[in-house]
Amino acid sequence: MNQLLTLLGKNFTLHFRSRQFWLNLYIPIFSILASQMAQEKIFIQLLPIFICLNNNGAIRQTIQLFVSERTRKSKELQLQIGLNLISYYSSWIITAVTFSLVISVIYLIPFFIMQLNAAGQASVDVIIFIQGDILYNIALSSFMLFLSIFFESPLKASEFLSLLNVIFSFASYVNFYPYPEYSFFGQLTAVFLPQSAFQMLLFSENWVFNIRWVCLSKITYIAFLIFQIIVYLFCFVYFDLNKGTLKNKFWNCFKKQNQTHVFLQDDTCEQNSGNRNQQLQKPFLNIQQDFEIQGQSIIKAENLGYQIGEQSILKSINLDVYQNETYCLIGPQGSGKSTLIKILQGLTQQTSGTIKLFGLEIDKNLKKQIGICMQQDILYEDLTVQEHLQLYGSIKGITEEQLTIQINNILIFCQLVAETNLKASKLTSLNSRKLCIAISMIGNPQVLFYDEPSQDLDAQAKQQIWQILKQIRLNRTIVFTSLQFEEAEQIANRMGVLINGQIVAQGTPEFIKNNFGIGYNLNMKFTDENQLLIEKPKIQLSLQRIDSLIQAIQRDETTLLSVLPINKMDQFHQIFSYLEQNSKCIFSLKYNQLEDCYKSIDNSEGQDNIDFNAQGIFHQQPQIELRSQIHGLIKRKLLLILTEKDKQIKYIFQYFLIALAVMFGMFSAFRFVFFYLGIKAMTCILFTDYQFEEKNTQMKQFLLASGVSIRTYWLGTLFTDLIISFVEGIYTAGLLWIYNVGHFGFHFFAVTLLITIFGFSLSCQVNYFMQKSQSGNLCFGITFLTVFVFYLIFLCIMLGIALPGVSPGVSLLAMMMMIVSPYMACYIGFGMSPSLLNLAIFGYWSCLLFLLIGGGLYFLILITTETKQHKQIEEEMHDTNPVIDLQDVQWKYGSIVTREKINFQINKQEIYGLVGPKNAGKSQLINLINRYDQPVNGKIRIRDQNTHVGLAPQFQIFKSLLTVRQMLEFSGKIKGQQNLDQSIDIFLKAFDMFEIKYKQIQYLNEAEMRKLHLGMALMGGSNRLFLDEILQGLDLKSKRKVSQIIQQTSINNEAGILLTTQSIQDTLLICNRIGIFINGVVIAQGTISELQDQLGKYARFSVKTVFGYKEQTHDFICQTLQQQSYAIQPIFDARENFLSYMIPASQFKMSNLFSFLYLELQLKSKLINEFQIYEPNLEQTLEFFASQQMMVLKAYHLSQNGQDDFNFGCGLRSITAMFCIFW
Repeated sequence: MNQLLTLLGKNFTLHFRSRQFWLNLYIPIFSILASQMAQEKIFIQLLPIFICLNNNGAIRQTIQLFVSERTRKSKELQLQIGLNLISYYSSWIITAVTFSLVISVIYLIPFFIMQLNAAGQASVDVIIFIQGDILYNIALSSFMLFLSIFFESPLKASEFLSLLNVIFSFASYVNFYPYPEYSFFGQLTAVFLPQSAFQMLLFSENWVFNIRWVCLSKITYIAFLIFQIIVYLFCFVYFDLNKGTLKNKFWNCFKKQNQTHVFLQDDTCEQNSGNRNQQLQKPFLNIQQDFEIQGQSIIKAENLGYQIGEQSILKSINLDVYQNETYCLIGPQGSGKSTLIKILQGLTQQTSGTIKLFGLEIDKNLKKQIGICMQQDILYEDLTVQEHLQLYGSIKGITEEQLTIQINNILIFCQLVAETNLKASKLTSLNSRKLCIAISMIGNPQVLFYDEPSQDLDAQAKQQIWQILKQIRLNRTIVFTSLQFEEAEQIANRMGVLINGQIVAQGTPEFIKNNFGIGYNLNMKFTDENQLLIEKPKIQLSLQRIDSLIQAIQRDETTLLSVLPINKMDQFHQIFSYLEQNSKCIFSLKYNQLEDCYKSIDNSEGQDNIDFNAQGIFHQQPQIELRSQIHGLIKRKLLLILTEKDKQIKYIFQYFLIALAVMFGMFSAFRFVFFYLGIKAMTCILFTDYQFEEKNTQMKQFLLASGVSIRTYWLGTLFTDLIISFVEGIYTAGLLWIYNVGHFGFHFFAVTLLITIFGFSLSCQVNYFMQKSQSGNLCFGITFLTVFVFYLIFLCIMLGIALPGVSPGVSLLAMMMMIVSPYMACYIGFGMSPSLLNLAIFGYWSCLLFLLIGGGLYFLILITTETKQHKQIEEEMHDTNPVIDLQDVQWKYGSIVTREKINFQINKQEIYGLVGPKNAGKSQLINLINRYDQPVNGKIRIRDQNTHVGLAPQFQIFKSLLTVRQMLEFSGKIKGQQNLDQSIDIFLKAFDMFEIKYKQIQYLNEAEMRKLHLGMALMGGSNRLFLDEILQGLDLKSKRKVSQIIQQTSINNEAGILLTTQSIQDTLLICNRIGIFINGVVIAQGTISELQDQLGKYARFSVKTVFGYKEQTHDFICQTLQQQSYAIQPIFDARENFLSYMIPASQFKMSNLFSFLYLELQLKSKLINEFQIYEPNLEQTLEFFASQQMMVLKAYHLSQNGQDDFNFGCGLRSITAMFCIFW
């Protein structure tokens, strides 16, 4: 009962805090007003519709919250920590029924006061109304909850089900139209549909239609409602519990035998058939050989396997995690890390093997001892930080007194005290992650599971998360996954390397490095390539005096790398002395990192490098053609309509309403025209649907940056709308001919042409208003404007002035109204044309002409207005050589105009890395350069910007139901790629994506998505590239591949590339120049050496001390080096048992420092285990500046909040409500 009350409190809080809940009250209020109007005889038959639809908004809101909780894994997380299923389902059923009943009461009270229950020849007893309404609300809530489990998108579920509610509310009318009839089919709807059963219950009492013989008895319909309640509640619970199993069984019936891969949404292992040599060739090393077991085994997995169909995701996993141990599962994307940790948590059932927790099978009681933090932030946007902790504490059954104490401690521990009463929607990415970690600690669990805890955070935020995890791990057992070896090394006691679904190596970080490492990395940086070529043979000779196998490997034009074996450490001073005395290079020494060990472990590394012989397909002069671009835009939009169910439903619903208009028109041709134009006015936002999405998701920005002109973009949009309108015209004219409505049936082609041209003109009008409006609720504004101004008000005026024999002045006014409002031109052409009804003051062809003139004017104003917004980019660059040039640019960063001016240039064959923390403004700057935003001052120039620009956006902006090949084909068409089909095949093979060319985008992992973005940017020979966070979130192997693509593109295509990233390490190997970007300003830029000059030159070294000797080691280092006149400066190091120091470069001698650290500290004193000597760490410098970054709310939430909060017209509920209110 405590859990049920907690969940009900959560559900009611989410309802009341949502702005949408209060806006949903307009439905019963307007419904009762419309019901009062419906007392008129012509509209009285619509009363049953209002009875059923008054609670549509409340049902819609509940469904959206329910689906949102399920799809965001909130339910999954709560069940894992002990949520009772009976409490869970009961809470949502009670919530849906309660809010539905409350809204119905708001409608029924004035309904009875106005005695609308007496409509017709009989007065229905109030008791029957109330009984029927209560049963109807329970049945409807059960029905909608049952249907909602088949949806993954909250918005689509609520839109679609609210639409079904409208459609099903008309189902009972089959008994009365076109004439009253008692039939089995007519009664069948009442058996399964709550709307029909409730309406037929009222009709059986002679309400509205006064035809009782068409109905069964009222007891029968009450029995139908009770039957529906029982059946739909059972189906809701059963299908929700078994959805995954039933779905797999269903799709297995249609599974293709030749399927080459399985589409998975989890982080799974994608294997290539016949490539078994990718497994580790070294013998498997048992951790017990290196690790002294302390305490009991907390988690034990034996021969664990997981398989989907015929594809093995995990194979023979054997794993022991001991008491108070921190264990990291590390591996590339697609290796199976998330799948394995879900199995260990008990969220996913393994297909083979056993897993035990505390020596027992995982059950409900054991789950309360588990804390979970998933890869995504699982939060309720409208609950505060404290309410989240109270919710999960109550689910775990913690008493109120204990919970209060725990929450206070956890808030301090996770540094969330200042955010206690802040809603989750207002938290930064870092604080959202902290809250998820805090939730995992509720109940003081002894075992914690974290799935990539610091993923997608900048360097400074990661350090904070790591510090929290280091404190959490005391007296707890932790298992976490990671893509970052640095994270594993800092936090984990042991780690397992997961490759192709197998743990191929496991042990402590030191154990991995000692067994798979290869020594110390000596990095030598020269001033230019000539100096490197001169000194390389001499350096090679010096290296071979240490060991004949050591090679000097050239990494780039000015860098040499050598790997010095550990067993030759006593001879390292020879090469150091030579470099200090005879070479002008800057060199550094680092102990091999875990990343280096990974190369040794994963033998597949380097086997599947990109085939850059295929670069020739992109090395072409762009040949952008208007016809090809328009064809690509039309094909893409039609594909989206044919693949997206929610869009299809919107168009089908419009056709359904048109069919109703035709049925009403059987009694009067005027009634058809009146209702048809009203339907078009209410559904006009369908013409803006895709453009509105593309504007908000920045898809339009991508198209404009890729060479699509504003004129071409809108021509493609309007031509597509013309095709859709033509189909609608044939459909409508066909219905008019079938039902013989007025004289329309004799003018099939005239009606089709009129509707087609009307669709074109209407599309131009609504898109103009959509583009002009800056409001998040613009679709509601468009609907209101078109219905009440351009249709109803104009129609009233037109009915008064458009009469035969009017003066020329009045005719001119009517003509102007027909040009301004497409509805009026269509109305005159439809209802008063000589070719149709012989009542017009203008001819049929005149009306078509007015439609074309009006649409053309709107189109010209539209493209002229938008073109002015993009005129900041200047194409003339005769006075400079760079291909990208920013001069004295100032822009708005949030609400603040930057004081400092941005100046930088990018040349051919140059990669410019723009490095900054999250919310520094990097993506906004790319928007600025690509004309999506406007600078306040300054000049932005891109050479050949209309043809050569390629953009790889940070976020997925492409529709998920399209395939990889379809997206590449679309990009190739708009960018003029020659030999498109052949080029796409070559590209797919070169980027190792040929096997997934028919894979839908929604199933791509992050590495595949980045390569797709990059490929689309390269299509057509683009060589002005803007790559926004292209390396973010990639594992080491994928990052190396994408980096290789970028470097080769810069050379082969003579490309100028702007690359943004949060990590300066991503830029060091591939970027020619680097800019540090903080608070919307470039604070420093230049080459590595130039940045070092600007930020100060220092040598740094760090040591890992023996446990318990950290203070003693620090005193010894400071005392010894200060005696040798070193100006040593300690540096804060977050790593456990590590000490770091900085020495001015003028005092630095590698040979002396190496001898001190190795001989004195490591061999003689035995105070340290390892050490590193390296150049100034730009990453640490960036972290310092990042700490000055202004706190900014989540950009996604800021841009989307208004749209998600109340997107009236963009959803089908606007059509539903306006249709009902209008009638």
